[in-house]
Parts: sequence; C-alpha cells; structure tokens
Amino acid sequence: MEAPEPRTVEFDVSERVGESARIAGTYFPPANSEAAKAVLVCLPGATYNRGYFDLQVPGHADYSFARHTAARGYGVVALDHLGTGDSTRPAREFELADQGSAAAAAVARMPEELGHAGPYLAIAHSMGGYVAMLQQAGDSSYAALAILGTSNQFVAQLPPSPEAAAAAQTPEGRAALVDQAAAAFPERFLASDRAPMRSWFYLDNVPDIVVQTDWATTLTVVPRRPAAQGAVPGIASGAAAAVDVPVFLGYGEIDVSPGPHQEAAFFPNSRDVTLYVLAGSAHCHNMATTRHLLWDRLLRWCDTLTTGAAP
Repeated sequence: MEAPEPRTVEFDVSERVGESARIAGTYFPPANSEAAKAVLVCLPGATYNRGYFDLQVPGHADYSFARHTAARGYGVVALDHLGTGDSTRPAREFELADQGSAAAAAVARMPEELGHAGPYLAIAHSMGGYVAMLQQAGDSSYAALAILGTSNQFVAQLPPSPEAAAAAQTPEGRAALVDQAAAAFPERFLASDRAPMRSWFYLDNVPDIVVQTDWATTLTVVPRRPAAQGAVPGIASGAAAAVDVPVFLGYGEIDVSPGPHQEAAFFPNSRDVTLYVLAGSAHCHNMATTRHLLWDRLLRWCDTLTTGAAP
C-alpha cells in the first residue's frame, strides 16, 4: 500500500522556550493509518535541517528514509531543531538541553496534531542524538531511542587535547570547555560549510549528485552554544546514563565514534542496547550506497518493540 503524501506541521513550544516559538516539521503518514505501528520522530544532526530524512535526488530513487519507513507502516515526523531550518530562532542564548525541551513539547502535542497515540520512538542522527538523550532524560518522551552517528566519548575527527580531555571528566569542566568554545564564535548562528567534513560524511562511492543535492537542500545554521557543546567530550553522557528504554546504536564504518563497541557502556540503565555498524557507509548513513541495510535493520528493531516480532 502506498503511503499518503507528507504534510508540513508546526508545534507551539513557546512555554518551554520562554518566548513565542514553534518547531517546524514534516509528517509522513503511514501507508495504512488504521494499522500504524508507531510514530518515529526524526532529529537531524548539526548543519542539517529535517531534509536529511527526506532527501530527493533527481534521477536517483529512494534516498528518503521517511518515505521508505512510512511505506512500511510507520508514521514519521522529521523536525527542525529549535534555532535551525524553519523553526524559530530564539532571541536568547540556548543550548542542546533547550532544543531537547522544545522537542519534548512538540512530541507532547503530536497525539492531538497527528491523531496517533503512539508509541513514539526517536530516530536521532549525530548532534540530534545529544538532543534526543537530553530530551529523554528530562521528559521521557520516547518508548525507545535510535542514536545514529553520535559519540558519548569524543568526536574521532576532533580529538581533544590532554588538558581538554581531563577537564571533560567533570560537569564543571565540560561547562568551562563549552564557554571557552562558544566565546570563539562571534555570531549566535553559525553558517554551515560541509566541505571540510566531506571525507568523513560520505565515502568516495557516493555519487556527486547526491552530495550536491544534500548540500543544496539540507543545509542550515548551527546555533552557537549547541555547536560548542558538540565539540566537548561526554557532553550528554549524564543524560545517556539516565536512559532506561531500549537503545539502538548505529554507526558507519567511518564515523564520529572512536570506538563504536564502547558506546553501549554509556547506557547502563537500559536493559536492551543494540549495536549495528553499517559497512560501506560514512557518517551520513542516509546517503550511503548501503543505506537500505541500516534502514531495514533499524525497522526490524522497531518491529520488535511494537509487534513483538523477531529481529
């Protein structure tokens, strides 16, 4: 059965933000709304708007995780984080935890807006993984978390100095590192440039038109404080430790984690942690030639949570 056409949605999150604010998204209804399994809430990474989950490449079929998933019977909501894409850019400074709080307010409004009681599962990529972990620790929005291309150690391509690594061992030290990094950014919203990251975002076999379309259609600003936080080792490790729902950890063979097999240890309160390393992929899994292997493995995992099916 073919899924209905997606529609734009907005969620009022003013109460959480402390000023008039909305989170923008796109809702992809499931192929059979009467038998919808769950709703997947997709949170993109730094430099990305929600188009990361619905890439439309001319002449190339099926780079859209959202449409692939809706056809499998799941509702999908792809969101722009607070301060990015079509969502509100607050007048005040804000951090990853504020983005998580705004996302929690949006998820709380989804049953009424979408007509689906849930369960709601997070599909979070890169910096979106930090947002999802902080959101879950603060609001318990989700029945499960899929954290894709996010490291609770440090970003492998940005190894910390010995001094920074030592400081990052405590919350106070991490806060000081964030302040130091943020002070180096003169603007509150940073223009994005993916060119320096191309070698670890995409393998060489990703067609140029895919990369060009990605850069042309999904680029957005990165808010200053979240950008600074994303460079600090263990910035969301406390939130990860509080997560007590099933967790799926996904990485490419080239990715931001210095050791994917060590990432599960950051979720000691989850009794169900799955690790999947996608061969033939770099950090941006949805553009990889092997993307369907991850998508289908991830959806089988979702099926185990919603229908009790074998993985």
